[in-house]
Amino acid sequence: MKLINSPELNDYLDELESVNELNLSISDLLFSLLGKRDITNKKEIDVLQKNSGYTTHSLLMNKVSEFLDIDLEVEDNEEIFNKHIAGAINELEPHKYLNNPYYKNIKITDFKDKDFALIYDKYTPYEIFAYLDMKADSNFYEINSLGYFKEEFPFIALNYQGVTWMSITPNEIETMELSINKVQGDVIVFGLGLGYFAYMALLKEDVNKVTVIEKDARIVALFKKHLLPQFPNVNKLQIIVDDANHYLNKNLNYDYAFIDLWHDPLDGLDFFLKFKKSEKLQSKCQFLYWLESSFYLLLRRCFITLLLEAREGYDDSHYKVSETIEDKIINQYYFYTKNLTISSKAQLIDLLSDKSLLDLLLNH
Repeated sequence: MKLINSPELNDYLDELESVNELNLSISDLLFSLLGKRDITNKKEIDVLQKNSGYTTHSLLMNKVSEFLDIDLEVEDNEEIFNKHIAGAINELEPHKYLNNPYYKNIKITDFKDKDFALIYDKYTPYEIFAYLDMKADSNFYEINSLGYFKEEFPFIALNYQGVTWMSITPNEIETMELSINKVQGDVIVFGLGLGYFAYMALLKEDVNKVTVIEKDARIVALFKKHLLPQFPNVNKLQIIVDDANHYLNKNLNYDYAFIDLWHDPLDGLDFFLKFKKSEKLQSKCQFLYWLESSFYLLLRRCFITLLLEAREGYDDSHYKVSETIEDKIINQYYFYTKNLTISSKAQLIDLLSDKSLLDLLLNH
């Protein structure tokens, strides 16, 4: 990749570097809050509110700043904290989720065997968790959305060897809502999980059939025993024990496909790209992806890293080894754009669009 030396391009690369550094820094800080139950608790917040009169959100944010060791007396720190951390953390209304049909109708009794445990887990009061997919604004600043409840919030979870493997939390409800609203006709779902997407799709009158592909027979057996008997319209549901890879590069005779084969974008990027390539073969099937926006954010971080390295004069020798998925993507972007000349800010902005970031990987 050749970058034309111009004030406009250099200034914009400086801007992108600052944006990328801030995105990574904020992401690390917010991630460090997730699941931490020692930031504060209901008793402490109640006492502080009674004595101070401040809102519970303000008091929680004070505790967050202390936990992150951020000095809010520093003006720049205060501005960044208020916009990107306090502004990203919201109090959620529990009734919205507790009134969800899956929450209301699916009940479990604790089940445990050697590897699996189907249990009720919980968010404690003021415990912070992610609840929306990440996205970016027009300047490529990443927008995070975290939430908390003021009261204890229970949810169904499946643990594998002591680690939460699947759960039905506000995050699943929020991040699947748009896709659930879209599907109709015949639907194929890759990844069973605890059956949330299938359950919600089966409730829709305009959905004729739901076919679920799940390769782990243990999950299917557990689901059929403990959850399926509580599902609606089971005559419209088919579960096939198979590997999603067998459905790649095939023309799927369905109206919609929903792909949910990952825990997060890092472990799912390879599958995401494989299915994106498979979309080109479809005559009618529309593909929907869990956490799709986050995949584009990951790709953009990689491409910005490559741009900054190009400015430093990196050559082929720097792109021969891939130790992480990010390395792999950066290396691919390097060789796919090796003969590309970038001469303007507008060209860079276009390259950083979701479509361009994806097309570079799919068209080679």
